[in-house]
Amino acid sequence: MRWLAALAMLAEPAVAQGSGAYGTPEGCARLAGDESAVERQVAILPGHLSLRGETCMITAVQTGTLMATCPGPAETRKRVFGIGPSADGLGIVLTAEDGAQEILDPCG
Repeated sequence: MRWLAALAMLAEPAVAQGSGAYGTPEGCARLAGDESAVERQVAILPGHLSLRGETCMITAVQTGTLMATCPGPAETRKRVFGIGPSADGLGIVLTAEDGAQEILDPCG
């Protein structure tokens, strides 16, 4: 359950100042300043979800669910994702509403 504790800390910006980020290779690269391959950029960092060029605010984390508010029209602003540990137990699997999954490994 280490991943759940880490994720809960990432959702609380005041608590997570020293927490690391999790992301796809492209998402971790974006956090380091690389803006290429936007369509594959997904990362979770303290209080935020970086999602294909958008920065969303994590609003809640519950067992198996991450909720975020993203830029855009009101009808698409609130997003809900499934969340769980990766097979190796070191990363996070983020599942979008359409069933698409991204494996997020620790960045850095």
